[in-house]
Amino acid sequence: MSTSSLFRRFLQNPTQIGALCPSSPALCRTITSDIGLENATTVVELGPGTGVITREILRRLSPETTFLAIELDKALCMDLRRNFPELRLCNDSAARLEAILQEEQLERIDVIVSGLPWAIFPETLQQEILENVLASLRPGGCFTTFAYLQGLMLPAGRRFRKRLCEIFDKVETTPVVWRNLPPAFIYRCHTAGTD
Repeated sequence: MSTSSLFRRFLQNPTQIGALCPSSPALCRTITSDIGLENATTVVELGPGTGVITREILRRLSPETTFLAIELDKALCMDLRRNFPELRLCNDSAARLEAILQEEQLERIDVIVSGLPWAIFPETLQQEILENVLASLRPGGCFTTFAYLQGLMLPAGRRFRKRLCEIFDKVETTPVVWRNLPPAFIYRCHTAGTD
């Protein structure tokens, strides 16, 4: 999907599409690095959008890894199916993550990568998705997502950051990725592990 197509989807659905252009290669590399993708058994991507992060995830996974992408927007799903015919894709809401995993007969997840626009979500939706994420991760699992720098000025962005620190055992942030429009940074969140 081109930048102009993504912009049209944003205008049609601003409460679901949180960006005017796809994530930059620099952001895609940063969000997929140092989270254990190379050794993961099961990986889920929430909100793959145009698939730029999806492509980087696929590049890092071993052939034995089970990878599921969950995208709510139907038009984006159609593009993803066309561009990634091998992708296991579910057209559904991230708020149904636990139920989707049961339907797909998948066990707890090693890594969850999210491209969801958290700062535009109401608090109830943020909480519902994060509860599903936490319940779906295996002990020692990793949840990673990005946030736009200006989103920290919004109440929803500040609530999201606080919520992450409340529910995960360890939350790290990367330096700002300035080579992205708009500039963004990554949250890497870990559950307590048994190893």
